[in-house]
Order: sequence, then C-alpha cells, then structure tokens
Amino acid sequence: MSLCINSNCLNPENSDNIFFCQACGSELILQGRYQAIIELGRGGFGVTYQINEIGKNQTKVLKVLINNQPKAIELFKQEAAVLSQLNHPGIPKVEPDAYFVYFPNESRNPIHCFVMEKIEGIDLEKYMQNRKRPIGQTLAIYWLKDLVTILEQVHNQNFFHRDIKPSNIMLRAENAQPVLIDFGTVRQVTETVVNQDGQVTAIVSAGYTPPEQINNNAVPQSDFFALGRTFVYLLTGKKPLDPAIYDSDHERLNWRIHTSEEISPMLADLLDDMMQRLYKDRPQTTHKILQRITTIEQSLQPRPTTFVPPTIVKPSQPPKTKSTRRIFLKSASLILGTFTIAVGGNNIFKNLFNNQDHKPTTPKTTTSTSPNPTPENTTSVSNPKIFKFEVVTTDAKGNITNQRNATAKYFTEDLGNGVFLEMVEIPGGKFLMGSPENEAKRNENESPQHQVRVPSFWIGKYELTQAQYQAIMGTNPAYFKGDNRPVEQVSWNDAVTFCQKLSQRTGKNYRLPSEAEWEYACRAGTTTPFYFGESITPHLVNYHSNYTYDSIQKGQYRNQTTEQTTDVGTFLPNGFGLYEMHGNVWEWCQDDWHDNYINAPQSGIAWTSQSGSAKVLRGGSWGNNPDNCRSAYRNTHYFDYNFYLIGFRVVCSGAARTL
Repeated sequence: MSLCINSNCLNPENSDNIFFCQACGSELILQGRYQAIIELGRGGFGVTYQINEIGKNQTKVLKVLINNQPKAIELFKQEAAVLSQLNHPGIPKVEPDAYFVYFPNESRNPIHCFVMEKIEGIDLEKYMQNRKRPIGQTLAIYWLKDLVTILEQVHNQNFFHRDIKPSNIMLRAENAQPVLIDFGTVRQVTETVVNQDGQVTAIVSAGYTPPEQINNNAVPQSDFFALGRTFVYLLTGKKPLDPAIYDSDHERLNWRIHTSEEISPMLADLLDDMMQRLYKDRPQTTHKILQRITTIEQSLQPRPTTFVPPTIVKPSQPPKTKSTRRIFLKSASLILGTFTIAVGGNNIFKNLFNNQDHKPTTPKTTTSTSPNPTPENTTSVSNPKIFKFEVVTTDAKGNITNQRNATAKYFTEDLGNGVFLEMVEIPGGKFLMGSPENEAKRNENESPQHQVRVPSFWIGKYELTQAQYQAIMGTNPAYFKGDNRPVEQVSWNDAVTFCQKLSQRTGKNYRLPSEAEWEYACRAGTTTPFYFGESITPHLVNYHSNYTYDSIQKGQYRNQTTEQTTDVGTFLPNGFGLYEMHGNVWEWCQDDWHDNYINAPQSGIAWTSQSGSAKVLRGGSWGNNPDNCRSAYRNTHYFDYNFYLIGFRVVCSGAARTL
C-alpha cells in the first residue's frame, strides 16, 4: 500500500504500483525515491510516516509538518538542520539533503518534510509501563552515562535539547542502547541565551521542565534538570509531580527512600545536583557530569584482592580433566537415549542443571588465565601444541542436536608472574562475510554478503582477561573484578596501546583483529546465525536471556541472565576452539565503521580508509539480546569510548595488514 501525504485527501490509501493518488491526484513517490506506507503518529503540528526508500529498499521515517505558522516552520527546519550536523548512534541519523518541500495537487500551500532514520525499539515511558517496576542502580548508571555522552555531542555543537523526558528517549531494539529523539524543540546556544538578555520560547513538559525554561529562559543546563528528573522516575517508578515524592512548598523531590534498591549516595547527590532549582547550582557541563559518573563507578568497584601466583607444575601427561558442563551434557544424552536434549525446556535437563552436583562452574586452573588447561604452560609459534575440546550444534529452538570432538593448535605467551596468554591457530580459507537476506533479525549494514579470503593467523583463545591486562599495563579498569574475567571498560585506544606494549614485550606483532578475521574466526566454518547453529541459550552464551531469538518461545529462559561478565572459558567453544565469541563482552576490531560492505576489501585486511572516529565492535555482550550476538552482527562506537560491556581479544600475525 502507498499513502498520500496530502492532509486534505479524503482517501489517502492507494495500491503500491501507481505514481499518483487516485483520490486527489497528488504525487505518491516523494522526491522520486520515497514511498509512504504506514502512518505512525499524528499530532497538532504534524504527521509521522514509515516510508520505504525505493532504490535502496530501506525503511525510514518521514516527518510531515501540517502547521504552516512561521514559528512552527522555523522549529521544523531547525530540527532537520541540527540532526544532519550530529553523528552519534544515540541520535537519529538525518542526511544533509533530507529536508524538502512537497506540493499536493492543485495546492499552493507547501508541505514541509524531512526524512530520518527509523529507530526500532521502545521509549522509556512505555518501557516502564511494561516493566511495572523501577530499574536498578547498575542500569541507571549505564543509561545515564550513555545519555550524558549523547548530550555532550549536542552541546558541543552549540545546541541544547529543551524537552528531555522518558517518552523522548528510545531504546534500540537491536542493542538496547538509549537514543535521544524529538529534536523539534532544540535551541542554538547564543550569547543572548547565555547572558539571559532575551527570552527563549517556552517548551513545557510537566514535571520535567526546569523553572527557568517555564519562564522563557532556557539554557544548556536546563537539559540536566530534565535528565535528572527522568532518572528519578526510572529509579522510583514515580512521576516527578507524584505527591509521594513532590514537595510543592520547596519545589523539590524527596525520592531517595522510594528506590527499589539501595543506591550510592554519590549517585543520588549527582541527580539532586542536576535538579537544583537554579541552573547556576547545577553541574555546568556534560564533562563535569561524566567525571562524577566515573568517580561513582570507581567507588562501586569491589576492592581487588592480592593475586598470589600459584606454583606451576608441568604434568607428565595431559591432565584428564573436563568441564563439568561437558560431563553433564554427555550424562544427559545417556539418560535420554536418542531423544533430543532441549537445553532450556526439558524438565529432566532443568532438574539436573539445578542440582548442585551438576551445576557448571569454571574449572580450577594452574594459571590465572587458562580455564581449560592445556598440556604445556609455555610453547612457541614455531613449536605449537594441540588441545582437544568439544563442539555442540543447536537447532532453531536451541536444542542440542550434535556433539563432536575437535582439536586445534595453540602456543602460549608468558606474561610473567604466572600469567599466560593462549593463542590459537586459525587456518586460512574463504568464507561468506555478512548475513544472508533470510537470516532473522539481520540488519542492512551486514550487506552485501561477499566472499573473503583470509590468510592464517593466531587469535586469543579467550577474550583478554584482567590478569593479562594488568600484567602488561599495570592497571585494571574493569568494573566486574576477577582475574579470569574479561577486562572491560577499555576503549579502542586502550586496546591498541595494549597490543603495542605486548608487541614490545614479546618481540611479536600483536594487534586487534580485522573485522573480516573476527567474523571468520567466529564462524569457524559455519553459515548459521551462531557458531552453535540456528540459535543459542543461556547455557551456551552469556547474554541478556530475557530476550529470545527467532523460534525460541518468548520468556522461556527469563531470569537466567547473569547481568555481569563471567570467567572466560565458562561456555563451550566454537569449531576453532575459541571461547565466548558470542556474548560476555563486545570485542574491538581494527576497522573504521562503514555503513555497509560496498567496496569492502576481500582479502581479510582491516578496512581503515574511512576518515572518522567510529570503530567496529563485534560479538555482543552479557547485557545484549541474542540478535546482537549473531556471527554477522556489527556494532560501532567512538575510539575513546569505554564501558563495562566492551573488551577485546588479540591477534598475532607476521605483519600488520591494513587498507
């Protein structure tokens, strides 16, 4: 179906194979490239449509202004102009030529339009209504840091938003990242605004708008007030004007006792400071707020325990130890005979899994970084050893349909003080990079699927651990502490610096993997969405299991998410012997971000010809849904961004290869 956007059209619905509306004669193919297909929303000033960009077959959003008052047109044009200048995954993307004027048939009154990215997801207002309970401190800090970083981009361009509230913050369905929307009220920062010599048009959202904005004197710090009140709502479940928390005599919120869990006084103080009645008493910049968030995160980190290196004993024969997880899977197959094992849904499996004697745990190791011990503790590239492991395959419902034994070559790098780094050989070969068009939950940036030839290389058996990072860098930035847990809160710059120092220490060439190398290593010869097969379960991957993938029944695995990292090697490996390529933490790649694979190199090298600061992330994390953990899924963030969802693993090669 094709919709006519003429507001006076009596019958806007048309078949999708015509160019002009059958009712009013207005043109249906806008700008020769857009076709309106669904009306998403309607208000006093405009209408929002879901549109299809015909040439690219991409779904986008068309905002249409139906109020032709000069002030409305000014704000509408301003929103399009501002969004086209901002480039951040937390802000809807608008191309520079997205704004246009459309004339309906036989009308002299133009309709102002602009095209923007369609954010698939849910706003925080609806999120809270569906959740039916407040969020906790960990999630609040995660979102607050992301949103202040988004505001930093806006404020650095000399704009401020003026209408921050839960309904204007979306969570992307693909990765649950916050996105700030509705920039129709955005205002440019001028000397007039800063010096308060003139008035700024009032935009009022009850409970979230600060006093100075109600009085027509909005400033950049007005955004901080609204953001603070938004987080009070998220942490308490109570609207800012709810009598249970609102002190009308003093115009302040008494909210701390209404949170669902005890929160850090430092976080509560920050939110209260952001909500000060006078804007001069609030933090004055996003940078100041981010500094305080960093201090809060550091204060919440558990005190690290002193690590005492264990005595390393080289056994005469490989130790006959197996992960209890693997023993359990085989035991279950014996019990059930030829019946399929449903990892999450079978009652026998559940009972065994919940039995303390069979509960999977990280095996004890002879080093701080080898959860599945290998026969020798020190080897070399020229004299690699072989280790054995087990690989499983799943169907679309997460059932394990096959188990097999496999082997791979590895060498170990001695980092000192009983800390070792295990590197696995990845044989060279060809593979199809990207996702096929019929893969569930795929994104356009995973196209076009193309063949890549990858030379052999060595890659970390595990995500880099905190003990390994500490051994080279002398610091441990991780939020979730544990020697065998992956290091996180590392930026792309931090990861590159680690590789440089490791190369200097060892005399070998260590670096981040190219995006092609990463996907090739992850797939390990598979073409399915995950290296396990058609789907995954919380028993195979550390991801946010309140969400499901494709054929798995919704809610089947609820309340089994760890909500934090797990020790490396906790879950079963892929066919190359690599652990946690799905989930746990995102992994940085060398490459600059590109919106698709058009003109991508086909030789496995890193694609770094794009100028910009956005880099590629792969693999998903403990906080993401299974869609984001697919082998083909691509994510991006700025090279200086760090968070406790992001880590990395290293590659060793003869020479760095980039384009």
